[in-house]
Amino acid sequence: MAANNRRTSRSYNTRGSVDGNLARKLNPQPNTRELERQLDRSGRMDFDELYERRPETAAERNARRRAQMKASIRTAQKVSPMALLGAVCVAFLMVVLLLCYVRLNTISRSIVSMKAEISQLEVEQVSLLTQYEQTFDLSAVKEAAEAAGMTQPSESQVYYISLPGEDQARVYRSERSSPLDSVLAAVGR
Repeated sequence: MAANNRRTSRSYNTRGSVDGNLARKLNPQPNTRELERQLDRSGRMDFDELYERRPETAAERNARRRAQMKASIRTAQKVSPMALLGAVCVAFLMVVLLLCYVRLNTISRSIVSMKAEISQLEVEQVSLLTQYEQTFDLSAVKEAAEAAGMTQPSESQVYYISLPGEDQARVYRSERSSPLDSVLAAVGR
């Protein structure tokens, strides 16, 4: 194991390698003399001469133009029916959601107005209840009755009736009965 570590560390300590990374620098910094050698009299580097684009021939130019024309003219793309169905479903659901929000807003506004009406009616109830209690004050009723000439009944004016017998109820039937009446009577029983 230790031998493998030594071998790997030796291989990474070569010229042009970077410690801590497996990437190597291919050309660590070129000398100015090497750059001067690469420059020719025109001031361009040999690299530029090697990779300079050669003039395009008429055939190549025509082929390139045909390829551009072919790329610019494309066949019409077909819309997938499933994509169209999905878009319609999404649009329908968005409209339904919007309508639900409108309805929810309407309901909440009606609830707010009903709560305001309830609070107003509670205040009105309190005022009416106080007026009702004032009209049925017993002392006021007694004074009004005495002013009208009314008096309490005496013992000679009170009569009690007792009926000896149980409470009974009789049902009288009509003499003519149709089959429908007999069915309804049976269901009623």
